[in-house]
Amino acid sequence: MKMALDCYCQGRLVSADHQKGIEYTMGQMHDSGERREFATGAVRDHGDLKPRMVLISPFAMRRLGEWLRLGEQKYSSRNWEKGIPFSDCLDSSERHLNAVKAGDTNEDHLAAIMCNTMFVMHYQEMIKRGVLPASLNDLPDYHSQNEPDSTEEPE
Repeated sequence: MKMALDCYCQGRLVSADHQKGIEYTMGQMHDSGERREFATGAVRDHGDLKPRMVLISPFAMRRLGEWLRLGEQKYSSRNWEKGIPFSDCLDSSERHLNAVKAGDTNEDHLAAIMCNTMFVMHYQEMIKRGVLPASLNDLPDYHSQNEPDSTEEPE
């Protein structure tokens, strides 16, 4: 039985009908085919390709959460989820980075950089799912259809 789950976006519940590509199959569990056994005898899927959420710094997460709390007080809860153009987020990140390089400590500039970066990452996913408009990505496209990707090695 396939079941699409609801999620929150822009401070509101988004029904599964409005999400693209988010379907979960009930009664099935992803299986990499690899197992690891613990000292207790318990066995679990190895999953080398799964995100390693445990590696995220709890200190960085606390600072990010505090920065978001301050933003919530200044703007409103989940205001950022409505969508801010990529260029505005990256411009803000650049200003905060410059403040860090200048030794400015009047704000948590590193948390602000992390926050703005998270916004863009979130927007990319919401654009892909069709929840937010692609126009939020207002960055110039420097790739030409006729030219190879600049990250590719020349032959």
